[in-house]
Amino acid sequence: MEVVLGVPFSYDANKEVRKLLEDFRDMVNFCIEYAVKRKITSYAKLRKGVYGDWKRRWDYSTHFCHSACKIALAILKNHRRKRRDGKPKARKLFMQLDPQLYKFYGDKIRISVKPREFLYIDLKYGEYQRKFIDAWIEGKLKAGEITMNETKIVIPFKKDVDLSNPKDWIAIDVNESNVTAVSSNPHILKIETDLRTIHTTYFNIIRNVQRLRKFKPKTAKRLLKKYSGKRKRKARDECHKIAKRIVDFAEKHKMGIIMENLKWIRQRINYGRMLNRRLHSWNFRRLQFYIEYKAKLSGLPIVYVNPKGTSSLCPICVES
Repeated sequence: MEVVLGVPFSYDANKEVRKLLEDFRDMVNFCIEYAVKRKITSYAKLRKGVYGDWKRRWDYSTHFCHSACKIALAILKNHRRKRRDGKPKARKLFMQLDPQLYKFYGDKIRISVKPREFLYIDLKYGEYQRKFIDAWIEGKLKAGEITMNETKIVIPFKKDVDLSNPKDWIAIDVNESNVTAVSSNPHILKIETDLRTIHTTYFNIIRNVQRLRKFKPKTAKRLLKKYSGKRKRKARDECHKIAKRIVDFAEKHKMGIIMENLKWIRQRINYGRMLNRRLHSWNFRRLQFYIEYKAKLSGLPIVYVNPKGTSSLCPICVES
C-alpha cells in the first residue's frame, strides 16, 4: 500500500515566483470560463479544447496547462456540489505542479517554467522536515505533486508500506482528558492529556478578551488572533505527542491499531451549554488522524469499528 503525507516547507517568494502564481491563477480562470461556456466536465475534453488558445496566450511549459485544467474542474465540481449560482472564480494565489514540472533536491526545488528555463527556490525547513529529506535521500520516500502559494510549498512524500497482519491488535479509546490503549496480552497504555486544560485555559482568556470589543475593538481583534492561534498550536502539538507515543508503543509490540468510528458524534452532543462547549472542542478526529498517518508510515494497519456498545464493559471485565 502507498501512504502519502504532505510536508510543508517555507520559502521567500520573489517577483518571479509571484508573477508565475498570478499567471497560473489567470490560466485557471481561463479554463473555468471555457468549461462553463461549453458545459465541459471531462478533463481530457477540456485539456484538448483549451490547449490551442492557451498556447497562444502563454508560453509556459505545457504541463502548466494540464495542471490548470485539473484545478479548474475541481473548482467547478465543488461549485456544483454546493449548488451555487453564477460562475466560480479562482482568487487565491496557488498552484499545483506535477513531477514533470519540478525537481526536488532536498534543500531546494527547480521549477521548469519554460523550455530550458528554470526557476530555483530555496526551501526553509526544521527538524521535522529534515527527517523526510533524509528518508528521501536514502530512497525510502518519493515526492509527488506539490502545492505552493505565496509563503509555503507542500511536498507530498510517498512511501510503500506492507500493512500485513500484525501479531496482535491494540484498541484505542480517545477520551476528553486521556487516551487509553488496551490489547489482549495484556498491554495497557494510559496517557493523561493536557488537551482539556489547554482548551479550558484559552477559552477563559478569549472570553475575557471578547469583553474588550466594545471599548477597544482593535486591541481585542489583535489579542483574539494571538490567543486563538496559541490554542490551536498547543492542541496540535499535544495531539502529535500523544499519537507518537501510541504508535511507538504499537510498533514496539508489532500491533495493529483499532479505533472507534466517531463520525457525526458532534451532531449527537446535547448535554447542556457548558458540557456542549467542552465536548465540541474535543480533538478526537485530529488525534485519530495523527495516529492513523503515523501508524501507516510505520507499516501498522488501522481499523475503525462501530463504537456502539463498546463502553458497556471495560476490556478487563470482558476478559474475566
